[in-house]
Amino acid sequence: MRLKSSILEKVFFQSRIPQMIFEYNFKDNVANEAFFEFIGYSKEEWDEVTLREISHPEDYQLDMQLYHEVFIGKRPSYQMEKRYFHKSGEIIWGSLNVTSIEDPDAQKKYFLAQIYDITEQKNLERVLTDNEQKYRLLADNSSDIINLYLPDGRFLYSSPSITQILGYDTDELTGDVPYQYIHPEDISYVQKKHMSLLENHHPILITYRFKHKNDTYIWVESSIRSIADEKTGEITGLISISRDITSRLEKDKLLQKSEKLAVVGQLAAAVAHEIRNPLTSIKGFIQLFSQTKECNEEYMKIVRDELNRVEEIISEFLTMARPQQEKNETLNIDELINQVITLLNTQAILVNKEIKYENVAANPLVRGDKNQLKQVFYQIIQNGLDALEEKGTVYINLSANDGIIKVKVKDNGRGIPNERLKNIGEPYYSIKEKGTGFGLMTSFQIIENHQGRIEIDSIVGQGTVVSVTLPM
Repeated sequence: MRLKSSILEKVFFQSRIPQMIFEYNFKDNVANEAFFEFIGYSKEEWDEVTLREISHPEDYQLDMQLYHEVFIGKRPSYQMEKRYFHKSGEIIWGSLNVTSIEDPDAQKKYFLAQIYDITEQKNLERVLTDNEQKYRLLADNSSDIINLYLPDGRFLYSSPSITQILGYDTDELTGDVPYQYIHPEDISYVQKKHMSLLENHHPILITYRFKHKNDTYIWVESSIRSIADEKTGEITGLISISRDITSRLEKDKLLQKSEKLAVVGQLAAAVAHEIRNPLTSIKGFIQLFSQTKECNEEYMKIVRDELNRVEEIISEFLTMARPQQEKNETLNIDELINQVITLLNTQAILVNKEIKYENVAANPLVRGDKNQLKQVFYQIIQNGLDALEEKGTVYINLSANDGIIKVKVKDNGRGIPNERLKNIGEPYYSIKEKGTGFGLMTSFQIIENHQGRIEIDSIVGQGTVVSVTLPM
């Protein structure tokens, strides 16, 4: 076969696309240099090789079937992805395009085959497929729930563990929005976190209640991150890893109750000191009244004031000691801190220590559990007093700014070394010589559950500052 046009001949032979022109029997064929580079054979070697020999058996039959349909005019051309055996023995991939060409002068039909090398693409696809299978294997066997979502939150995929934990089939939630399964009280909180993730692209960790298929609610903790397009940076999806934390929360509650009992035990000693002083005054005045048989109004006022103080102290003690259900109510932090100081102040005075309190916040209101927050501030202020030498002072400052309430508890005690600061909040690690560490750990958990945080700064020999921040 001889190509007639010199221009077409140059285009054919100089093309970097492997090409071959042949008749039906494949014997009379012309191929360009790119074709020989593709299959690894020289022109001379190619004359001794058949198409069947370089074709993968699984693809050769389809190739011949489509080729025959072009030959009989059933179709003008065809395209397929085909595997070839390179001379080195390596399997290479090509995107084969075959078109029929009519030669009116010779009244013959020829065929043009063009092959685009897609070996690298196919190898990459295989690697990605292998990786996808590995990730799928991990997801399918994970004890945590792995979910994929669209950016608006609609479910795309749920791992099999969702059946064991929440009772749903793996495809039962597909297309649904999570908010229809989240507890109504938690929806607003989750929505804010969702919007924050979409705006800032930073991973989030959220705790909320999710409806089980049996219509009960399960406490779930989810770590969620965004999936972004590498080129545009646009978020294309979300992925979450979630686990049932009901058991952990129950253990935390037991731990809080245990710590609360320890606090109540400490309070008992404080209350004894608090009550003894006013009772001494009351007892003295009653003896005086008994002897004189006269009622002095000024003395009576002192007695009433002392009785009111005793009643106030006992009420505060009972509030801390009495078992209560967790509440989420509006609280005035200023009043709450004053109540805690009432319990601790006399005990501090007895050991020659002082509590100074300053409030620069107007109407510092928060939502939360009064009893739990009292427990936290009692623990922090008591720790400050314990860190003091004689004649030391604990300074408490309450402020509010940009929707955040901050309580700073500062002491001028011995301070905490840096190597110990990083472990504060862990169980069995205490800043006291005989402590268990559960007090501060419980305090950290309570404040975290109130969507706040605790920060501790300390300088050895100068003192410690504990900052508690809560949303207004």
